Amino acid sequence: MIRLVKIIAGMRFFALIPFIGLAIAADVLFIKGGIDLVHFLWELVFGVGGVDIQKHIIVDIVEIVHLFLVGTVLFLTSLGIYELFIQPLPLPPWLKTHNIEELELNLVGLTIVVLAVNFLSVIFEEQEINLAIYGIGYALPITALAYFMKVRSQIKGNESAKMTDNDDENSKGHEDSFKAMEESFEAMS
Repeated sequence: MIRLVKIIAGMRFFALIPFIGLAIAADVLFIKGGIDLVHFLWELVFGVGGVDIQKHIIVDIVEIVHLFLVGTVLFLTSLGIYELFIQPLPLPPWLKTHNIEELELNLVGLTIVVLAVNFLSVIFEEQEINLAIYGIGYALPITALAYFMKVRSQIKGNESAKMTDNDDENSKGHEDSFKAMEESFEAMS
């Protein structure tokens, strides 16, 4: 039985696979974003490339920032998986991951940003499509995911409020017990 428990506990190290994979993917996106940023700045400053840079400046900048944001979310997810399954890391409190829901909300937020950036790039490109229909196709999943995040945060807020209320009730109960003990000690003396 003890051996089985050790085997099951050791299975947590399989989490190193997504940890390493996501960290590498984040690094690749950071490098790709850096190269794209240098290339963009080179074209912006020296006008090399033969493309009308003014026409694509917003889309290019947003896509470069998008690469960095996706890389950051992947890196934070990587750290979160490591913290949840392997061991806590010495990170600032705002970087710590306490449960799977935090990673899930990061992924949902990332999906919303990806959809919005993709739609933004479609808006600025000249195409012969009906943008209203195309926009609805992007707006529906964004709305659904945003609603999911809202409901999730409300549920979490209600749970933490209940925990706080329970803690307050418990502390009030403890205070009452302490008062009763003090009164009984005073009555004895």
